[in-house]
This record gives sequence, C-alpha cells and structure tokens, in this order.
Amino acid sequence: MRALTCIGVLTILSIGTTVSYAQTAAAADPLESMPIRFGSIGLNPTLAITNFGIDDNIFNDATDPQRDFTMTVTPRLQARLRSGKVLLSGTVATGLVYYKEFDDERSIDYTADGRVDVDLGWFQPYALASLLDTRERLNAELDVRAPRTQTTLAAGTRVILSPKTGLVFDVRTAGLDFAEGTFFDGVPIARTLNSTTRTIDGGLELYLTPLTTLAVTASHQTDRFDESPGRDSDTFRIMPSIRMEAPAIIQGSLAVGYRRFSVFDPETPDYSGFVVQGSLTHTFAERTKLDLTLSRDVQYSFEETEPYYLTTGFRVVVTQQLGESLDVRGIVGRDRLDYREEATSGVPSGFGPGLDNDSRIDHASVLGAGVGYRFQPNLRTGLDVEFARRTSDRPDRQYDRTRVFASLTYGF
Repeated sequence: MRALTCIGVLTILSIGTTVSYAQTAAAADPLESMPIRFGSIGLNPTLAITNFGIDDNIFNDATDPQRDFTMTVTPRLQARLRSGKVLLSGTVATGLVYYKEFDDERSIDYTADGRVDVDLGWFQPYALASLLDTRERLNAELDVRAPRTQTTLAAGTRVILSPKTGLVFDVRTAGLDFAEGTFFDGVPIARTLNSTTRTIDGGLELYLTPLTTLAVTASHQTDRFDESPGRDSDTFRIMPSIRMEAPAIIQGSLAVGYRRFSVFDPETPDYSGFVVQGSLTHTFAERTKLDLTLSRDVQYSFEETEPYYLTTGFRVVVTQQLGESLDVRGIVGRDRLDYREEATSGVPSGFGPGLDNDSRIDHASVLGAGVGYRFQPNLRTGLDVEFARRTSDRPDRQYDRTRVFASLTYGF
C-alpha cells in the first residue's frame, strides 16, 4: 500500500504536467547531447577540482581528530559512437586524490565503463561492463579509505509489446574486492566484505506518456562471500517504480517495494519489509531547484558480530539562482543505521514478528551550505562549508567533522 500510494501520487502529478508533450515529444538522439561531434562520434570531456580545502577530521576519529589539506582532481571523458542500429558508449575517468600531511592517504583512482545498445524496434538488447579501482570510502559506515575494486557485468533487453507496454529482463553480476591485509577497528574487511552479487530481474513497463514510465519488476539476488560463507544470503524483491524524463515538472525516479532478505546463518536474523530507492528533481519558477534522494535497504556491515544493518536515509539539496551567474545552495541529510547482530542465546534478534530489536543504532547526518559563480556556461567555481556528525551507542564510532572546501568544474 505504501508503494502504490507514493507512486500513484507521482503518477498523477507527472501525467498532469507531461500530457501536453505526448503528441510532440520523441526519443532524443543520445549523440545530440554530446558537445563535440565528429560525424557519428560524440565526445564530452570534463575536468573537476573538488575537496580543495581543509578537513578537520580526515579519519572520522572519535577522540583524536586529525586535520589536513586535501584536493581531488578528476578528468573525465565520455564518448558515444553510433553505427546503424548500434550505439556504443563509454566513460573513463581518473581521480587524483591529494593529502598534504598524510601522504599515505593519497591515491590515484580509476573508473571505466562501456555499454552497447542495439535498437531493432520492438527488440532492444544491451550489454555493459564497468570497473572501479579506488580508495574512497565505501559508504557512511566504513571510515577507512581502503583499496578496493568493484566490477559489474550485465546484459538485458526491452521488448516493446505495444506503444503503451513493454517487457524488461536483466541479468547482472557485481564483485566487491578489498585488498588483503586491510584492517579497520581490528577487523580484516576483505574477509567480511569481499563478495559476488548476482541478480536476475524482469518486469512490465507501462508508457503512460513519452516522458513517464510506470514499471513493476521482480528480482532474485544472491550474495556470496569469499571468506565468510555464513554471510551468504538470498533476496526476493518486487519494486513498483515510476520514471519521469525531462521536461516533466518532476524528473527522476522513485521505487518503493518489498524485499525478503534470507541469511544462510540461522543465528543471523532475516529481514522482510519495504525498501525505497528514489532520486527526484523539481525546479520552482525557473529559479529554485530541489533535489531529493531517498533510500531504505539492507547493507552488509564490516562488523563480524553485526553482519548487516537496515539503512534509512534522505538528502535534500536546495539551489537558489540569484542571478545569471550566482547561486547559493543548502544541503541537509540523515541516515539511520539499524544493526542486526548474531544471536548469543540461540534466539536471534531481528525485524521479524515477535522479535525484539535490541541491536545498536547509529545516525549519520550532514549539514552544509555553499555559494557558486559561473564564469561561463561550462565553467563554475564554488565554496562550501559542510558539517558531518555520527552518533552511536558505541562511543568509539562517534565523530564530528567539518570541511571547508572549494571546487572548480569545467565541462560542456
């Protein structure tokens, strides 16, 4: 009911605001958005200098915060090539991460991805591959910058049954691999997190307007751990979702559904309940832009005795355009990390009926503000202040962190 209510409201809004485009909107050629064109080849180079400033707690430490000057430089190149009914696309990027005092935190990160799409009218198959090699933090829980690689392989298709309906099918394999010998809080994170995730999903799409798609997908997911087979799990998920493309008044996607998460270890509690994934954007009077991100799902923890947690969070970014070139923005976000621990008395704690939730709960919050100036349409500089805090039932997992940093982005 929650899924249908949320998606139903957005469907009504999107239909009401996009129906006028139904007769005129057409699928845009992906090459049209590329600023540099050479015949059937399109290129989009960008350069971003971010985190240029002071971080007063670079290790998220509860008792001995360390300050340092940091900077990240990221050149990126996106390319697309069309050959008849085949579209090839890919991105390569390098992140140069600098710390002045703590030089062992410096790194060179790499990311690359490629995709092939074939448009045969009613039959539209695709395949993709991606690689990420980085030392950036994995998520809001893991504070250490540990070397890791993440790989993804996927293939699928869309089958158009009619102008209003279609079927989608997708198979995907994702790997997470931390370097051996990396510890955090005394835990070897390669042992607790290195894993392979395989997913098969399929569903029905309803094309309400050229800008609005309503879908219902079901999926089966398996998580298998290299060195901790007791963490292995199977997941069944069903996710109604709505996707809204520009120039709809609300843009983005929202999925609200159900997940049944079953862990192989009988001492670890399962989870059955609703999950959320959403990213929405709306602009008021062409001057105020609101970006909203919502999430609720199960995440694996690096902790050995608390194998996973239920994370529920949101992030809101409001950007106000003060003139042709000047803008200000504010950011607020909060995540709740509800941990599930292994049973010590033979009766697991957990989320199921009749089970008491007596595990620890952490909260991670962020509050920030910034100002930006655009020298030209493709060149912007900004200055931001950000305060982050995590509270926890465990004092050693708490921290406060303040960053003051500038940014410079160049891109078309």
